[in-house]
Amino acid sequence: MPRERTATACWLAALVVVGTLVAVVPAGATAAAPSDSPADPLTRSASAGADAQSNSPYGNVVPTAIEKTDDATIAGGVALPENYSVRRTPVTVNGSIVRVEDGRTVWKQTFSTANATSQIGEVEVGPDGDVYALVSTQPTEVESYPPETTVEVVHLTGDGDLTWRYELNASLYSSIGSGGETLRATDQGVAVVHSLPGSDGVRLAELTGGDDIWTKTYGIAAEPATLRATEDGFLVAGTTGNSNPWVLKAGASGAVELNRTVRGSVDQRVAGAVPTDDGGVLLAGTQTTYGGSFSSNAWVSRLDDDGVTRWNRVYGVESRSNVRAVAAHDGGVLMLEQGQSALRGETALRLRGVGADGAQRSVESVAFDGSVTASHLGADTVSLIGIGDLLSGNYSVTTATVDVPERDRTDEAFAADVGPTSNETVYRGQNLRFADVGAAGDTYELVRLPNEYDEFEPHVVRRLTFEDGETVLESATLPTGEYVLRNEDGEALALDDGRSVESTDRSTASFTLSSQDFFHLDTNRTFVNAAAGEDGVSMSLHSQRTDYVLHASVTDSDDESVSAAELRNAFASVDGFDGVETVDGRQVARIEVGSPEEVRLNVSAGALDAGLYEVTVAGVDTRDAGAVTSARLVVAQDAGRDVGVSLNRSSLTVPVGGSAAANVTLSDVDNGITALSLSANRTGEPAVQPRLDLRVSASRATVGAGFGDEEATTSATAFDANTSNGTVTIGALEARTSTFGDDRVATGNNTVTFRVDWVVDEDGVPYAVPDPITVSVEVVDSTNATAPSEPDEGGVVGGSAGGSGSESGSSSGGAATAAASDE
Repeated sequence: MPRERTATACWLAALVVVGTLVAVVPAGATAAAPSDSPADPLTRSASAGADAQSNSPYGNVVPTAIEKTDDATIAGGVALPENYSVRRTPVTVNGSIVRVEDGRTVWKQTFSTANATSQIGEVEVGPDGDVYALVSTQPTEVESYPPETTVEVVHLTGDGDLTWRYELNASLYSSIGSGGETLRATDQGVAVVHSLPGSDGVRLAELTGGDDIWTKTYGIAAEPATLRATEDGFLVAGTTGNSNPWVLKAGASGAVELNRTVRGSVDQRVAGAVPTDDGGVLLAGTQTTYGGSFSSNAWVSRLDDDGVTRWNRVYGVESRSNVRAVAAHDGGVLMLEQGQSALRGETALRLRGVGADGAQRSVESVAFDGSVTASHLGADTVSLIGIGDLLSGNYSVTTATVDVPERDRTDEAFAADVGPTSNETVYRGQNLRFADVGAAGDTYELVRLPNEYDEFEPHVVRRLTFEDGETVLESATLPTGEYVLRNEDGEALALDDGRSVESTDRSTASFTLSSQDFFHLDTNRTFVNAAAGEDGVSMSLHSQRTDYVLHASVTDSDDESVSAAELRNAFASVDGFDGVETVDGRQVARIEVGSPEEVRLNVSAGALDAGLYEVTVAGVDTRDAGAVTSARLVVAQDAGRDVGVSLNRSSLTVPVGGSAAANVTLSDVDNGITALSLSANRTGEPAVQPRLDLRVSASRATVGAGFGDEEATTSATAFDANTSNGTVTIGALEARTSTFGDDRVATGNNTVTFRVDWVVDEDGVPYAVPDPITVSVEVVDSTNATAPSEPDEGGVVGGSAGGSGSESGSSSGGAATAAASDE
């Protein structure tokens, strides 16, 4: 049966764990990918309530893996009960496989076990139409960690009849069901690769009729991500140690032909691999940069038939993009990238085509309604399936089909940024030019030297072949350190602007590759009430690099860039501002930096419309290597939209060594809440410590506190929240007593001042901020305590709307500080 090859992307923004569908945001994916050329691909959206489930071609099954044939779609997923919500207590869900033809379910096979939950990790269709799948099962009530999990390969006939099951020695937390392609049909049956529990190695096996034909175990602690059948065996690729690409080429019975870990790279995780015609391989996945800044980008590398890296490149200028699926395409690879996953609203996706020579051939952004749970990368189209409204209790299944983008540009030259000079510094992310080093076709080695803390000998990180006397290397794929270029005779070459000067010793020839890290974009305030005459915001960052260029962008809560005019007016007074440019469909302010280590941007926030914004500042030539930092900015204009704030207790009685709390409620909420910030402070004695507890569903929340004898402060901020309208309980204000060493907390009376610093609605527009509330606090001996420690319903106290809206300005102080973060 002819069929398209699936590049499965069954990552779950809805991942079944211990019987509960929980929201999972991929690591580092907190900023949405751009949608400069968004498609409108939605073809079906079915609410999964009692009536609407029948509108989905998959019924009540949320697909997590799909495979397409000429006349059908085979989907594996989880069958959810009606009115399912992540807010409910754990329920039993069952893995199911369905065959869909012409928009209707032909058959369905469900895997259910008493007191257990199951899920489908992958599906694969054989050449005769048989279906293979990975099924994992674990108890609904977990009594140990990791939970006892059974992982099986199952076989169904083309009519959906279950014929055999084969249990693997794998756990739920291995590569099984993690979104890779670890199951492949063969002429004899099916091949499967998986890591063994406890990092005991990787196992590759070929199965038929419920038995293994052969098995091989390889002694490497790796996580396989992809398995492909080649003309004479198998290609396996994955990641070792969470950061190093790994490639295995095996014969028809698993005999090792190549087993190579690609060391010396930065954090690179393999999502897929494609064999090349000359026996090499294209590896594709996500490169992540940690440290001062965090960035993640699409990455592709080419290895030759000996496993030697020939080129290694990253793509895109976004700092939050993760490759979720990879397929062979047009002699190269097609990658599906995901930006921010959405529990409600849209998820930003991108399709990127890269040729066998590393040149980017096409890139197109796609907006998907909900969180993608499964994908299929075909020759001409990409099919997407996802789930929306997870928080509402009435989830919807959404499907979409988009065309694979055609080549939209010629193979661009890989432009150089700088040529290394011996005993000088270049920066990760710059494209390094080496020229006039040797004759055309000569191969030279770029060698990394150990520093005093490294435990390795000098080793080759790249072999460079010179065409027309020049080659360009992307340094974003290299770790920081000292490097030398040496010729075929093993001699180190002194360099001047990337050109060979002479052969010399290593210390004279070496150059330094350093990172341009921006640790924070510090701001003097987050909230600007332009309606009250506030305007300027001071933003600062630090870098030891001199004479470089920054790009600054401002995007709203819908991930849309502000207009060129707004951006120009906001940054016009910034030192070094050199106009507005368009980069990948976004408006950016160009800022030329001279020599100062601290770059201070005095931005006119009043030039922006009311809204919640993300300001992103990046090094133009180093952002792919992590030189990116961002901050949130809330601008309020006179919208006349007031909310009220109230506490359900007008005073708090706190026993020594105890605490008391009051609920915080906002009223007159007419368009939900997507972000908010609260703060409270106390001065003087007795030394009461205020604490804020947020009670809203949000993807990011931070809580900070500072405490001392004379002053105590606390703050809480939430982003990407989801609330109802009307009167909404957003958290609790708690007061507790704390001591330093043997000091005893004095009894007596004090006050805590509570503020709503800012509140933003679902469209990113701020409400008018209420006035602060002063709460009386009495500290009493424990034996005299009569007040409950939890909020009650008496003594409501409120603040009037329409206050000044400026931030409190209180700072953490005293003898101790504490901070907590929940992201």
